[in-house]
Amino acid sequence: MTAYATIADLIARHDSNLIGDLISDGHEPATASELAASTVLDAILEDASGQLEAAMLCGNRYSPTELLALTGNSLGFLKKIVCTIAMAALFERRPGMHIEKEKYYWERAKAYIEEIRTGKNLFSLTDSNENTLAANPDTTAPSSVDYAQLNLLPEQMLRYFPNRAIRLPSGR
Repeated sequence: MTAYATIADLIARHDSNLIGDLISDGHEPATASELAASTVLDAILEDASGQLEAAMLCGNRYSPTELLALTGNSLGFLKKIVCTIAMAALFERRPGMHIEKEKYYWERAKAYIEEIRTGKNLFSLTDSNENTLAANPDTTAPSSVDYAQLNLLPEQMLRYFPNRAIRLPSGR
C-alpha cells in the first residue's frame, strides 16, 4: 500500500530547507531535485502512514479503504497528519538539530495518533453502527429477570444444581 501523503505534500506543508537539512547525510542540505527523488522521504512517509494505520485499527473507527476514499478538506487533513508524523520521524533521524521544533512535532504527532487510536471522528465521515460502537462500547449485562427467563438446566434440575441466589453475583 502506498503512503497517504507524497513528498510533494510534505514539501508543501513544511519548510523545504529544513527537510533538506534533516535528510542530508553530508554537510550540504539536499536540493529540491534531491528531495523529490529521495528514498529516505518515501520510507519516512510510508512509516508515518503505517503508524497512522496502526492507530486507526486500534481505534476501529476508520478502515484503510475509507481513508483512501477521502476527498477535499478531509484528505488535506489526513495528509497534514501524515506529514506531521513524518516530520517528527525526520527529527528523530537527526536528533538534537532543532530541539524546540523536534519537541513540537513529536507532541503534535503523538496527539494526532492518540486521537485516532481512541476513535475520535477527525475526518468528515458519517458514522456507521460499527464506527459508533468503536468509541462507545456496550458494557451492559443481562438483568436477573432476563436471567430467570432463560429456563436453563439448573432451573429444571433443582436437586442437582445449587440455588440461583448462590450462583448470581450479589447486586444483580
